[in-house]
Amino acid sequence: MDDKLFDVFSEETEVPECVLRRVDETLEMIENSAESDRGYQKEEKTGKVINGTDRMGKIGTRKNWKRSLILTFAAVMAFGATVFAAEKYIGISGFFQEVGNKMPEEAKGLIEKDPVQQEDGDSILTYTVKEALCDKNSVQVVVEVTAKERGKYLLAGQDTMNEDPVRNLGIESDKTIGEYAAEKGLIIVKVGASFDFDSDLGIETAVGDYRNLEDDVVDFYSSAVKTNESKNLTISCIGTATLPDAKCVDDVMRTNITFQLEDKSQGKSMTYVPVDGEGITAAGKVKILSADIEETEVGDYVTIHCIFLEECDSISLDVMDLNGNLWQLSDLGGGSEVAEVGKEATFQRSYQKTDLADEIGIRGYDYETNTTYEPVKMKLKK
Repeated sequence: MDDKLFDVFSEETEVPECVLRRVDETLEMIENSAESDRGYQKEEKTGKVINGTDRMGKIGTRKNWKRSLILTFAAVMAFGATVFAAEKYIGISGFFQEVGNKMPEEAKGLIEKDPVQQEDGDSILTYTVKEALCDKNSVQVVVEVTAKERGKYLLAGQDTMNEDPVRNLGIESDKTIGEYAAEKGLIIVKVGASFDFDSDLGIETAVGDYRNLEDDVVDFYSSAVKTNESKNLTISCIGTATLPDAKCVDDVMRTNITFQLEDKSQGKSMTYVPVDGEGITAAGKVKILSADIEETEVGDYVTIHCIFLEECDSISLDVMDLNGNLWQLSDLGGGSEVAEVGKEATFQRSYQKTDLADEIGIRGYDYETNTTYEPVKMKLKK
């Protein structure tokens, strides 16, 4: 929450203790979400995230539903009704930074606003691309979803349940989503908007977030690592809308959204190799071959090449500096191949932009046994 806004409303409005408690709870949730997100990314090796859900049943879409509760209270006092938190549209940089990621200023300058789009589908909703950003390795987009007939629907993320607190959508109320909709006479529509995984961008995993701006307006944020390195891209997204009476997949309203996006980023590449020429880690289970790093205005993208010398599906690899500090993962995603013993495998990671040194470390971590291994010291290949 913005400290200045908090101060203004705290000084000019008598804020109930219950609201202040809710603010503290929200801030604690935000802090915890960064740790849980990092833990989730370390488990990517167990399965690919497809449309937000991986094979292990974990939900890939982070629900960062923090709301400015002081502003909500002020609005309730002013208008005498249940309202949404008074937050402005935050865009790509806002979503990117919600759990502590840092969007470099030079990356913000690459964001394209309101690109010309084509929309194809028969739906009760409209889908509008508000912002888009890409570099050589990743793409980010914010799609705003609005009901064509206003005042009739309550839009909720497709991973929500009617029994969930409506507060999760950003509405300050103790009711559930179902109760809130019934009280206001609204029809609940489960909504989604993300990349088309069948497009030629080469996207296999995506990270998403969303926030309701009104009952029937919601912004969806999606980010993904891509393999298509073309400078001129055709971005394809899919919007879905599901009414309560839908009985099968054919009843899901589907909208295809496409637009053109130019990669204006400037990147540089470098490769690191083991200092000792061996690169053995994880108690002799893994041999590090090299680490390729691509740095752009958006962040650092790392591909770690390795060989698994024995079966060890729970090993994850991360980059750190020589002081023992792990590089900070970004929300852009990543992944790893299913490693076969004796064959080369890769770990792909996206990190917040950092100052690249001549030497780095590659750390092995076993997330089943919570074992941290001594890092392999890597040097810049000349």
